[in-house]
Amino acid sequence: MPSPILARADALMQRRRQSSGEIDDIPVLTDSVALPDDDIPVLTDCAPPDEAPSPELLAVDETPLVTPDFSPRASDLPDDSPVPPAPRVEALPEQLLTELARRVEQRLTAELPRLIESTLRDLLAEKAMIDALPPQD
Repeated sequence: MPSPILARADALMQRRRQSSGEIDDIPVLTDSVALPDDDIPVLTDCAPPDEAPSPELLAVDETPLVTPDFSPRASDLPDDSPVPPAPRVEALPEQLLTELARRVEQRLTAELPRLIESTLRDLLAEKAMIDALPPQD
């Protein structure tokens, strides 16, 4: 009785590649090893791609990056309110890292007493269990 896994692998090996313009990254099983205690095939070889990807897909976009303008439009602002300064884009990752570090430190500070207490409780309970065991001679 053939395995359903091997039947599926055989069906995948027999399928024809579709002639669409998309790149197909799925490896096609071309050779497998049948292990005596397992009916799952082991992929040992992949079929080479039928054609190389088009150069248009591999080309890197050479357009320079533009710094986004975070300042609000003049039509959106009331005339008498002061405009807050726009955040610097370069400083944003540093601010995010600082805030993340502060929150991690705050969370560790809050959790540390509980962790120490549970560790000491476990250690003392283990020591009490060891002391309660009869001596083995």
